[in-house]
Amino acid sequence: MARVHGKRERQEGAIKRLEKTVAMHEANATLTKQILEDKELSKTSDEIERLRKKKIDRAKATIENTKKKLKA
Repeated sequence: MARVHGKRERQEGAIKRLEKTVAMHEANATLTKQILEDKELSKTSDEIERLRKKKIDRAKATIENTKKKLKA
């Protein structure tokens, strides 16, 4: 049973991390710009906004799916 308990803790930690990430991305595009700079990529404002929205949608979907698995 200890194994299942560890998995649950890991999933709960992942949800908390993703929620922080979503909040940071929703606040403004600074995080997305910083990520692109770290990877030495350049994008237009429209491309950055599109990328930011895609990141938010993917993270929200992951949170939703992980919460469903926790209930099961």
